[in-house]
Amino acid sequence: MTHPKPTPEAPAASALKNPGNIDEFLLYRLHNLARVAVHGVGLMFRREIGISRRDWRILAFVGRYPDMSLTRLAELAALDTVVASRCVAHLVKGGLIANARLPSNKRITVLTLTHAGRIAYERARASGQQYNIEFMEGLSDEEAGLLDGLLTRLEQRAEELTQREIRKSGSASDDDIE
Repeated sequence: MTHPKPTPEAPAASALKNPGNIDEFLLYRLHNLARVAVHGVGLMFRREIGISRRDWRILAFVGRYPDMSLTRLAELAALDTVVASRCVAHLVKGGLIANARLPSNKRITVLTLTHAGRIAYERARASGQQYNIEFMEGLSDEEAGLLDGLLTRLEQRAEELTQREIRKSGSASDDDIE
């Protein structure tokens, strides 16, 4: 979807700050950007490594934080525990993740990458990094720095507004989280 170029009569900021249609809402634009970009990276992961985007997310967190519990993994990966459990079971069956009981507490199972999982993780990390580099080639170094700062500010603002809505609602329902 293309958006009209800003003109002196209608600067770009006005549509983002006061949208008239859904395709002018910042959250819709960000969602659409993420949807298209992750679809491309997902195709690359499937073709080059044979894993899904969700598999990559699980491998990335287990690779970065070994010996993590399933509950903690689900929190970090922003996945429902049942979904995370199914993904982990799939990766265990595929030989990419191993689960073991903690010697200090046999009730707790922790997750680690297997040798094959470490190889897949490193290949996916390198491919994802290259994809990100190519994606960011659309921006100059100055624009990338500016975007980074703007995203940080928007993330902080989103957190503030979400906390406000949690206070107003009396709970933190995840029903609207994808």
